[in-house]
Amino acid sequence: MSIPQFLAAANGTAQLWSSADGQFLGLLSSERYDTNSISNLYGIYGSLHDTYSIRNPHGLYGGIHGGHSPYNPYCGKPPVVSYQNQIVLVITRNTRIPTNGLPIIDPDFLLGVYMQLGYSPNIFYPTSTPTDRLNQAACNTKQSLNQSVVIIALMFR
Repeated sequence: MSIPQFLAAANGTAQLWSSADGQFLGLLSSERYDTNSISNLYGIYGSLHDTYSIRNPHGLYGGIHGGHSPYNPYCGKPPVVSYQNQIVLVITRNTRIPTNGLPIIDPDFLLGVYMQLGYSPNIFYPTSTPTDRLNQAACNTKQSLNQSVVIIALMFR
């Protein structure tokens, strides 16, 4: 099973946890109204302003300077995904971190997958499967990250 397929299958059941201090960081869910969902932009775990959201650019668990943030490229203990009481994924931009064989995924990819799953397939993708939509989300995320690298490179020329 691919990572996008796993994330789709685990929608609403997998959880995000801080590996540094054991703090619950949200339910991996596409449900935009669930108070525990990382997709709820007004909730504790999906907001740009809440303490326990990886989206908070100024918080301990979010932003490039957050000590336990998946966006911090030097974070030694980034968040992990737990599914059926097993740690199955590491969420980080630190590509040099030892993971004991666990796959690493980018936090924007994780968030993008669940936001994409939250849209009705009948509106935007009438003939596609959930896997097709996830693959498209992965392509969009990759393209977005590549564009960011180009922009940053141009800024430092």
